[in-house]
Amino acid sequence: MESIFKDVDEERTIANAERVLKDYWKWRLRARRVNFNLQSPAMDGMPKSPSYGNHIEDKQVSKANDDFMANLVVKVIEAVTIDEETEKYSELLMLLYVKRYSKTKCMISLNISDKTFNKYLKQAQLMFAEIYPDGVEDLIVKKYEPEIIAHYDED
Repeated sequence: MESIFKDVDEERTIANAERVLKDYWKWRLRARRVNFNLQSPAMDGMPKSPSYGNHIEDKQVSKANDDFMANLVVKVIEAVTIDEETEKYSELLMLLYVKRYSKTKCMISLNISDKTFNKYLKQAQLMFAEIYPDGVEDLIVKKYEPEIIAHYDED
């Protein structure tokens, strides 16, 4: 079977996908962070320059962004499912990165061997990178094809 990723640098694309997938928990935890907006005023008598930023709004925007990114990862993982085989890819990504199962626990849950796990993971990560929205970040890295320069010998 010919790969649909023939002009893709698979190693670097997989590294990009893995980086985003591993950031899922960071985004999920930041989105659930509890904010305490009540603060006592600091009365030290020293003059200070006025603060024009809205720190509460910045925190809310950051929290909303983290929630969006975590939900996006889950939606993209779910979108990997196209047929019966890709359903296994989606399930593998969900178990490994969202539920944080170990490799062994994933293999037992999916009833697959170590070699099959590695094959499925590679394909799943490539599909994740393909489906991930370019508007957020383009995870696909194209293979470098050097420009062919014709050299003419002078007679």
